[in-house]
Amino acid sequence: TLFWHGILTSAISKTRPDTMYVQNQFLRAHALDSFPNILKGISKDPAMMIWLDLQTNRKGHANENFARELMELFSMGVGNYTEEDVRESARAFTGYSLRYTGKNLNGVFNPPSYVFNPRLHDDGPKTFLGSTGNFTGDDIIDHIVATPAAATYLCTRLFAWFAYSDPEPNVLQSLTKTYFATNYSVKALVQQILTSSAFYSAKAYRSTIKSPTDLVVGSMRTLGMQTEGSLLPNMMPAMGQELLNPPNVAGWPGGTNWLNSGTWLTRLNYANQ
Repeated sequence: TLFWHGILTSAISKTRPDTMYVQNQFLRAHALDSFPNILKGISKDPAMMIWLDLQTNRKGHANENFARELMELFSMGVGNYTEEDVRESARAFTGYSLRYTGKNLNGVFNPPSYVFNPRLHDDGPKTFLGSTGNFTGDDIIDHIVATPAAATYLCTRLFAWFAYSDPEPNVLQSLTKTYFATNYSVKALVQQILTSSAFYSAKAYRSTIKSPTDLVVGSMRTLGMQTEGSLLPNMMPAMGQELLNPPNVAGWPGGTNWLNSGTWLTRLNYANQ
């Protein structure tokens, strides 16, 4: 769930608490789903739609924010698509809208929900990644996940999250093979990573710096400490990570960026406390 929260980013600074809760529940439920299902679900997630202005995407006035980040940060990486691909795919996502239903019986506003408005959708032909058709947003995602670039991007990010950065070509090739053979299953990729010899290698041992979440939660669990957890989130912003509020659409940079004179001291104070 934290892996996806750092890639498919949305932040409470622009969205709403209730929509961020809904998004967290979606990521928690689908963290090991197939890649296309995850991307299709997040494209219809209210917090994501607000975060990247997707609900303002209209026929004749396409907003390219979501389409660009979908390829650049969510699925393929820079250099694997063109500006035309961004423009054409943005047209495919037109008509994605939000429905607001007011308050519930307790007087609390309901979170908005996704709704497709066909009047606002551009149903004309679009050319994307070399193919032409009357593509919808889901069609665009199906095209993306079928590319070698998407396989390489996801497998590299997953392996780096669990093991170490820059996996060897043979390790990456084996993962991308599994990606296609299992119909883009994230669960299959995670299983392969966690049971691979590379994961247990000397290179992987102590190769990553714990995120504040890993440090705070991991310490509590390792020491078997009893807590209901309410104070723990308050300790993390000074370490450089505020959950549900990443700094920008690229998420937290991680790695050695977790450590500076201020965050290091905060980590020590947390350990002492």
